[in-house]
Amino acid sequence: MSSSKRVYSSPGPFRLAVVGDLHTHWDQVDLQQFAGTDYHLLFFTGDLGGGTPESTLRVARGIGQLDKPALVMPGNNDTWDINELAAELAHQNGLNQLLSIASAREEQFSPVELCGYSVHYIEAGGYRVALIAGRPHSMGGPELSFPDYMAETYAVESLEHSTERLVGLVEEADADQLIFLAHNGPLGLGEEPHDMWGCDFKEDGGDWGDPDLSAAIGHARSTGRQVLAVIGGHMHLRTKHGTERPWLAEQDGTLYINAARVPRIYSGSDDVYRHHVSVTISDAGLAAEEIHLPQYG
Repeated sequence: MSSSKRVYSSPGPFRLAVVGDLHTHWDQVDLQQFAGTDYHLLFFTGDLGGGTPESTLRVARGIGQLDKPALVMPGNNDTWDINELAAELAHQNGLNQLLSIASAREEQFSPVELCGYSVHYIEAGGYRVALIAGRPHSMGGPELSFPDYMAETYAVESLEHSTERLVGLVEEADADQLIFLAHNGPLGLGEEPHDMWGCDFKEDGGDWGDPDLSAAIGHARSTGRQVLAVIGGHMHLRTKHGTERPWLAEQDGTLYINAARVPRIYSGSDDVYRHHVSVTISDAGLAAEEIHLPQYG
C-alpha cells in the first residue's frame, strides 16, 4: 500500500471518532447516528467481520456508505481466508476496492480510505498533525502475523522490515506532532493479562503489544517529535478472565487509547448502546472520552 498524503481539515478543534473492533457490529443505525455528528474524521481499528470473508466484505460495504471521511485499519480477522479474500480485492490494495463501493456513481470519490503503512494529515486552527498508520493485520506478540500475505501485499517480510517501514514514515512525516493509528497497540504498556495490551489467552501472560510500533514511537521521540496519542484496539477491553482493561492511559506525555469494547453494540438496562471514543485535537492538546450512544433514547 502506498503512503497517502491526504489532508483532513477543520477551521477549529478537530474531532475524531475512534470506532473499535466491529466484529460485524455496524449497521444503518450507526450510519444515521454518525451522520448527525460534527466529527471531521472516523478511524476504524479493524476486525470488521465475524471470522469469514463474507462478513468482512459485507461490513466493509456498510462502512463505505458513510458520508464522512474515514480511515479503516484492517485487523487480523480481516484476512481469515487469505486466498479467497485476495481474489475479491484489488491487487495490493487490501479493502480499497470494497470501500469504494460507497457511491453508486463511479465518478464520485468515496470518503472512506484504507490505511496502513501510510501517512495522513490533520490541519486545524493553524496547527498540523501527522497521522501515522501502522502495520495492518497485526495479531500482536513477537512475530509477524500472516508473513506470506504481508510479504505479497505490503512487501514486508519481517518485524525488522516493518520497523524500518514505520521509522521511514516518521522521517517522511511533515509535522512536529504525531498520532499513531494501529490495529493493535505498542509494546511497553504492561505484561499482566489486564494491562492495556497484555496477553490474556496464555497462562504466562506477557506484553502482546507490537514491537515495531513501539520502536517507531521511540524513534519519533528521539527526533524531537511530540507523540500526542497512540490509538488502537485488538485486545478486547473485557479480558478472557472477566476483568476490564483500561481504555485510556498516559505515559511520557502520550495518550494511549484502546477502543476495542466488544461487543460495541450492547443492551443496557434502559436502551441499546453503541460505543466509540471521541477525540478532540486542538492547540491546547488532546482530549479523549468514551461515548455510549443510545439507539432509542
